[in-house]
Amino acid sequence: MARARTGDQALVREINLTVVLRALRERSPISRASLASLTGLNKATVSSLVEELIGAGLVIESGFPKAARVGRPGVLLELNPAAGCIFGVEIGVGFVSVIATDFAASVLWRGEENTRACRSQEVVIPRAIGMVREALARVSGSFPRVLGAGVGVAGLVDVSSGRVLFAPNLGWQDVPLREAFEAELDFPIYVDNEANMAALGETCFGVARGARSVLYVSAGVGLGGGIVLDGQLMSGAAGVTGEMGHMTMLPDGARCNCGNRGCWETLVSQNAVLRRVRELVSSGAGSLVADLARGEMEDLTIPQVVEAARAGDEVCRRALRETAEWLGIGIANLVNLLNPEVVVLGGILSLAGEFVMPVVERVVTERALRWPAESAKLLVAGYGPDAAVMGGVATVYERVLSNPGASLRARRASPPSHPPGRR
Repeated sequence: MARARTGDQALVREINLTVVLRALRERSPISRASLASLTGLNKATVSSLVEELIGAGLVIESGFPKAARVGRPGVLLELNPAAGCIFGVEIGVGFVSVIATDFAASVLWRGEENTRACRSQEVVIPRAIGMVREALARVSGSFPRVLGAGVGVAGLVDVSSGRVLFAPNLGWQDVPLREAFEAELDFPIYVDNEANMAALGETCFGVARGARSVLYVSAGVGLGGGIVLDGQLMSGAAGVTGEMGHMTMLPDGARCNCGNRGCWETLVSQNAVLRRVRELVSSGAGSLVADLARGEMEDLTIPQVVEAARAGDEVCRRALRETAEWLGIGIANLVNLLNPEVVVLGGILSLAGEFVMPVVERVVTERALRWPAESAKLLVAGYGPDAAVMGGVATVYERVLSNPGASLRARRASPPSHPPGRR
């Protein structure tokens, strides 16, 4: 039998490191002996891999079991929260949100800026980079390395190049987003559609954790989604899977920002809810929202609609019910197509989950085939509007677990060379 080449041995070791890290993520705290049993690797190999991971700071020994069996108990292992810092970024329609976390995904810093006044890439991208710099300055002193930043954007993204191909609600087209971040920040940058990242965030850390097939639907200014199978995002031939908001529902419906008519997005987005409320109020229906919005109905927000609905406002409840009917119709179609284990509703509309989800559940039961409908669990996103930034963290986290060697070589964290700011 031919002897394995050095390159082959290095690849096998990298794969085994990933196997050990994933087992620790799913089952820690766990002993070396239990790790060997769980992974199928021999004890000597596991001990060698663990020592390498401990030496790199990715894994720590966390003590002994509280109820140890007879004999010498094995020292427990777990992923090291202080292994490195991670940044999650969302460039949404009218805002930029940034969080900094440790390797356990605990949020250490967060910031958000309103960008409604100007959505141009020349303004928004430097602001987002400036916020990451501020976050880095706040947390970098506590970590040996920066593991990366995941940037979610409301648009079509070529993941391989990090370019935003088309973001109709931002007015962007062919924008080299990753290149812009990499020119200013000296650590790995990953760019994807914000709904894709949110889907991964809920699967990795949130309400869909442990599920093998997840459909995530994000209802905000636009409507997007992500599909996760066995922990991996579906990307499609062109890398733009998940644009479910642009399914045609009404051939002669309202014009969508994508240029089509009657897209699902025009019926179930944040703007669809607000439009229904305004139309009902304009027709003479009494509502609390006029007072909540201080008479400025054009400035009405989803949190105000939810507040009024909770107070019994029938206008807002009706608008949410009508939106939920259309949301349920689209989800029923997707449940028939994909047969997901879990369906997660995220985005700003998830704040209205108590009013929306009962209607969605009813419509899916009525319209989807019995078998996929019965096997699909419908849930509201655990992270709500924060799902995309947590998805950015999850994107980096998964890259570390999939390619630990690169992370072991990641640069040490350090504050920016010039004062942090939001440029």
